[in-house]
Amino acid sequence: GKHTPANFKNNHTAPKNEEIIKDHCLPIVTVRNPFDWMVSMCNIPYTARWPHHRICPHLVEISSNGNKVPVGVKVKLAEQWLNFDSLADLWNEFYAQYYRDFEYPYLIVRFEDLTFRQYETTKTICECAGGVVKPQNMFKYIIKSAKQGPGHGKVSERTGMVEAWIKYGQPKQVKGGFSDEDYDAAIELLSHEFMESM
Repeated sequence: GKHTPANFKNNHTAPKNEEIIKDHCLPIVTVRNPFDWMVSMCNIPYTARWPHHRICPHLVEISSNGNKVPVGVKVKLAEQWLNFDSLADLWNEFYAQYYRDFEYPYLIVRFEDLTFRQYETTKTICECAGGVVKPQNMFKYIIKSAKQGPGHGKVSERTGMVEAWIKYGQPKQVKGGFSDEDYDAAIELLSHEFMESM
């Protein structure tokens, strides 16, 4: 199911998919720039819980002796509460279960490629999986937000295709808009191995 960690492959099934043989499925995982993802999580944290209302993403706190201490995150995934050292650790570990630990074929697709090159990216994914794609003039673009359901914030605040182009096509703020402490912590805590492979 959506947002299910790879190591839950054999222990969790999304509703209406009980008959699907999981070994016959090709997981296609979307990865988002971690700085943008953390900002998004600040706005809509879904099931993640951590103190972030005054400062976000609030990756670290400075202890009384001046040391940086990661701010833990608790998140409910596949009906289980899991603990992570920080929001950066949640991002690292979710994707590491694929690129480091998964023993089956999978695809990791950049969110930015799906946003700015929908047809070309979808065509590549389908061809990789053995599918045939219709010509571009028959490709159906989803103009409104593809996100449905109450867990995705107010309908009026959801991002559609054109809004996404505008939002993600803008130059980034210095340090992603993070505080100095959070920016330094993100550079230190995010997986350099995975970031370089993207």
